[in-house]
Amino acid sequence: AAPAAAEGGPCVFEGMQPAGINARLSQGALSPEDLEIQRTELKEAAKLIDSMGARGEEAAILAPAEKDGCKYELAINWESSHVALVTQKMQAVPLSMLECVALVREPDLIPLPKWPGLPRIERIALVHEFTPNNVVYHVSIEPWGPFPGCDSVCCAVGFVRTDESGKACVGFARSPPEDEQEVHRGWSVLPKQKRRTRMQVDGCAWVVAPSAEEGKVDVTIFMKTRIPIPHWLVPPALVRWVTPKVFRRILPLLTADKNKEPFRARVAADDRGWYTAVKKQLGLDVADEDTAAGSLAASPPDEGFAAAIRSYDWDAAERLATTAQQKADLSDSRKRVKALEAAVAAGRQQDALALAISPAEERKVRN
Repeated sequence: AAPAAAEGGPCVFEGMQPAGINARLSQGALSPEDLEIQRTELKEAAKLIDSMGARGEEAAILAPAEKDGCKYELAINWESSHVALVTQKMQAVPLSMLECVALVREPDLIPLPKWPGLPRIERIALVHEFTPNNVVYHVSIEPWGPFPGCDSVCCAVGFVRTDESGKACVGFARSPPEDEQEVHRGWSVLPKQKRRTRMQVDGCAWVVAPSAEEGKVDVTIFMKTRIPIPHWLVPPALVRWVTPKVFRRILPLLTADKNKEPFRARVAADDRGWYTAVKKQLGLDVADEDTAAGSLAASPPDEGFAAAIRSYDWDAAERLATTAQQKADLSDSRKRVKALEAAVAAGRQQDALALAISPAEERKVRN
């Protein structure tokens, strides 16, 4: 894990750069206001990691799981009746650093199947961008067992450690302050969904670093969140029962080679050069990132297909779609855009915002 700075020290993590920006937090490509915000978020990440890093062994609920050599551990403690401290540790995840970045940056491509009897995430979407490494996510979860349906809006900042202490990707996310639930930093916050409780995430920090096993990564997530029910209504036995079942189903969705194709297309298109900058920060050659888990950087370029999808040029996208995954992506994109346009025409702004996946689409909905 990335080291926290000493109390009162001038730097939180040594060698940190805003992901894909190619400028350290003391200078360069971000505005003074954005720089100050990102410095603050990095300090908050360090404080959260420092406060929660040693709590796993004394967890109120501990739920381990394992699949194909990848080990997972969920630890939950209670700060109060409605505040959970959640730590997740994953070792030897069969992904590369760049693949992890793509998963976080392109959440709309993550498959979200429905498994009978298990909790289901309805939506993970990037709904706004302040800077390329500072974005807003919307997550929605169906009701399950004793838990009501819920959703959350979180602003996330991503960093890359680039110094000699080793490469790492670090992120921090939290919900807008309670007094900014309608407008946050000039952005109109998504309204609460019907029949869903809005969860307030006070802080979520994650660290991704190379694993001892070549071509794999270790991931640690620290989260402080408010829950919609008192903790005594959360059955520990139920959490321990469901955790391995969900983990063993989710891991293949994120690591199977066929599910990486849409992410490869986005990384290859790289219309703003953001992924190229991240590769350089990670010390990767732009056209070469061979790992045991497979390579995003070395995938065949799909710039034309991705550009056609972004511009709604369905005829061109149909001609360029050569794989089953691309054809499925094209079908899904056409359905999404059709539903988006129908919601805009009917004046259903909330429904339209839920379907918008780019800043341009979001502007179209709000104008």
